[in-house]
Amino acid sequence: MDERRTATNETSRSGHPVSDHPDPADLGSQPASEEPVERFELSTLQAEQLVAGKPYLEFLRRGQLSAGLYVLDAGADDLQRPHTEDEVYHVLEGQAVLEVDGQQRSVKPGSTVFVAAGIAHRFHSVAAQLVVLVIFAPAEGSRSR
Repeated sequence: MDERRTATNETSRSGHPVSDHPDPADLGSQPASEEPVERFELSTLQAEQLVAGKPYLEFLRRGQLSAGLYVLDAGADDLQRPHTEDEVYHVLEGQAVLEVDGQQRSVKPGSTVFVAAGIAHRFHSVAAQLVVLVIFAPAEGSRSR
């Protein structure tokens, strides 16, 4: 695990119920990786998320982008609130319904959904464990300061 990431009990300032990065107030002081390419394996990310015991694991943060893995067990409640950044969800595993601004959209592996900043959205009716790649632009929480 990247030394910048440690399990915390903090909630994400932009709506995810929990996060696996330093206190959001300290994010501006975290150096972005200088590597031009970083590679991540889904199995490793899932293991890190499981060990952290949190639904959301941020694994990449650059100035204009952040990415994380969001996992909801079947039947779980999605407690997120609207974010201050644009967001893309790409479903890797599982099935659920994504409610976006009152509209219901079934999602399954391969589904990709863009949600603009400030729009209410949440997953519900999670039929099978949902594993979602989440990409924020700019980086999650960067506009909420």
